[in-house]
Amino acid sequence: MPHTKDNKTKVIDNSEMNKRRETKQNRKTHILLICIGVALAVFLVVFFAVGGYEKILDFLGIERDVSVTPTVTYVEAEIKGNILLAGKNGTTIVYDEQGVTGYGTDGKWKWHEMCSVSNPAFSDCGEFAVVADVGGTAAYAFDKNGIVWKYGSGNVIKSVFGKGKFICIIHEENEYLSAATIYEYDSKTSSLKELFTRKFSTHYMLTGAISNNGKQMVLSGVFSDGGVASGIISFIKMADGEIFSGEVTENNTYVKTFYASDDSVFAVNSDSVRVFYKEMSVSSGKDRENVLWNRNSKQDSVVNASLLNDKYILIAIGNENADKSTVKAFDTSGKESLNLEIEGNIIGMDSEGETFMVYTDSHAYLYNSKGLLIGKVEAGFKIAHAVCTDSRHIGICGEGKLLTASFE
Repeated sequence: MPHTKDNKTKVIDNSEMNKRRETKQNRKTHILLICIGVALAVFLVVFFAVGGYEKILDFLGIERDVSVTPTVTYVEAEIKGNILLAGKNGTTIVYDEQGVTGYGTDGKWKWHEMCSVSNPAFSDCGEFAVVADVGGTAAYAFDKNGIVWKYGSGNVIKSVFGKGKFICIIHEENEYLSAATIYEYDSKTSSLKELFTRKFSTHYMLTGAISNNGKQMVLSGVFSDGGVASGIISFIKMADGEIFSGEVTENNTYVKTFYASDDSVFAVNSDSVRVFYKEMSVSSGKDRENVLWNRNSKQDSVVNASLLNDKYILIAIGNENADKSTVKAFDTSGKESLNLEIEGNIIGMDSEGETFMVYTDSHAYLYNSKGLLIGKVEAGFKIAHAVCTDSRHIGICGEGKLLTASFE
């Protein structure tokens, strides 16, 4: 018989098998927990980086502390005469009897331009801050680096506004009540190219605005019909100057107009706030008008207005004798998105991006779009003007003094 070798088989008992299975399972669980921990850490980093925590708090209606103590710098400058302020990209632009001067966020001098006009008025024209001689014939545009272009003609200026590369000058016109001339800024030559002039025989236009896409413009003024005056809102195509829609506002003449990002127009005066939307097409099926706020028999009135984040109309409501003032914001659908009280009488406001600033004769307050206080400044002098130079810096002037405040 052939020799055979016994094969010995190792027998593992049940306890050993269970122990091995448990060790293997623990190893898998440990690896899985490590993967979950790494994924959670990455998620939390991204979550906080994109503001997820703040969004959850906002969703739950929980107010969070966003306030900071501002760094205030008193500018070493002698400012004389009639003072006006504007702000562009962190630069405080000051007009006084010595000309126009730019100061940085740190309060340091940047540039100066000789400029003298009889009745100066600053207007925000998108990329530029324009000082115009209202009742005169000259206008000067500035950005953070200094003067950009100069304007001069034989037409008497009533107001200036603009957006992007387009500038509109409302002026007097022989044999007409008013006219609006549209210019396009040429950056290569630093000059304005005239596109068209719209003349009005029965409209005395006062102000206006240009849409963000540069396709339409709105003008607001007074309409004269048989000796009876009413407010008028006219919508104009930027391509050729054609009026494609109009709205008679009866006894209301709107002195401020703003285009929202959806091409709706906010119109504001001391007694009421309206929003309009007008289609450029013939159908006009989507045209709408809505009154957002009306004074009625209330004692308080709108004292100032600004456009917040291209979406909301921001209004300050109060009176000279008020202990407190109210700030409200509405979107283009008419929904009230903000309602807060400020100590004292608000005399002005400004906005930049998602922040806005309101000021009394002694304090300036900076808020975010949720109405949460970012910080406040006590000027130490009677405030005449204050502006946002960007979303975290403001400039304040009064009594021949100037300061800059940083909320970073």
